[in-house]
Amino acid sequence: MAIKILATGDIHIGKKSGGINENLDELATKHTWKRLVDYAVHNGIDVLALSGDIVDKDNRFFEAIGPLQAGFEKLKQAGIEVFMVAGNHDFKVLSDITVSSHFDNVHLLGESGKWEAKIYEKNGLKMQFVGWSFPTLHYKDDPFLSFTQEMIDPDIPVLGLLHGEVENPESSYAPIEFSNLLNSGVDTWVLGHIHKPSVLNDFDPYVCYPGSPHSLSAKETGQHGPILISIETKERMEIKNLYFSPVRFERLQIDITDEVDETSLRSIITSKLSNYATEIISELDEVIFLVLDLVFEGEHDRIQEFENWLKNLSDLNLETESGTRILVRKTLVNLTPKLADLLELSKQSSPVGILAKAILALEKGESTPFLDSLFQKWQDKQQIFNNANTYQPLRPAGMLPGKNAKEYILQECNRLISELNLQQAQ
Repeated sequence: MAIKILATGDIHIGKKSGGINENLDELATKHTWKRLVDYAVHNGIDVLALSGDIVDKDNRFFEAIGPLQAGFEKLKQAGIEVFMVAGNHDFKVLSDITVSSHFDNVHLLGESGKWEAKIYEKNGLKMQFVGWSFPTLHYKDDPFLSFTQEMIDPDIPVLGLLHGEVENPESSYAPIEFSNLLNSGVDTWVLGHIHKPSVLNDFDPYVCYPGSPHSLSAKETGQHGPILISIETKERMEIKNLYFSPVRFERLQIDITDEVDETSLRSIITSKLSNYATEIISELDEVIFLVLDLVFEGEHDRIQEFENWLKNLSDLNLETESGTRILVRKTLVNLTPKLADLLELSKQSSPVGILAKAILALEKGESTPFLDSLFQKWQDKQQIFNNANTYQPLRPAGMLPGKNAKEYILQECNRLISELNLQQAQ
């Protein structure tokens, strides 16, 4: 007999999947929380292990407390224990909710940034849960600075819960040195903070980010859900991925080199989308929305006109045989102009010639005075953006001046030269 643990993190109750203009209740993360609880109750789960950011932010307290307490109560009635740690989003609110609810089956480990371990026992089997919780919104030290192996029993299986960033020493969110995880004496680490699922070490110890069980944005592509861990002894453990997310985001590339008009473009888009959904149909059982970002590649002689053909693409709404709806969130046009001789055009001193030189240089990783000027302006604007407090909430962590500049400048040069060339031909 094994101890069965359902593990996840980063549920962010209070949020819903972005980029979808629908009002369905299932898009909210509180419904995925309910799905997790129901799965645990109906599938003989012994422990629900949560690695932080269960609630989105402190101001989500009133939205989260109802679903959380209802879930804790249902788990309690089923005899299921909850072991969890707080992340940077819920470092305060998670403690407030658990203290005010008095559920004796719910254990918040490592409050105030102090490591804590607890023993779990069922049917003669023992294991230990160890964890550390965020004490503040930001935490710039490695939590392992205060970790000691003396707190854990080396003779029984140990599962660690920790929220933070591995191998990012400059992080403000508990930077974790990977070697500390490997040398901790813990058999299994379930980490939080990174929403994309990944396995960092597959054995002795097993280290993973289960990721968010509910895909929240287009950056979180692929399948999402909790992991099921079955532990008999320190040496006998099984891991299984489960996929609960009602939304799946993906990025699909479409080559349209031979598609010259709007009618044929519509045909290839619907065909590509339907074929893609058919290829992954076995992975869409729980998926209500398959949300796609489409990247158009290839050559075309009317790039601006092509972009106009895509204006109503967000209205497209296909459905698979299983009932999954296919939506287009965003389109990216990475086309090159269908020009007979870009090199010949680059010899001109006209605007077309300047753009042709720039395109050739970008493709070779070189530069021109025109490009140098563009990159400098890009960096100047980016620096203003990075330093302005007004834009601080919008700025991704670690954004650097010039990031993505080549991609955007090449795209615009291609579009402009196509239009100028078309005007000259008329």
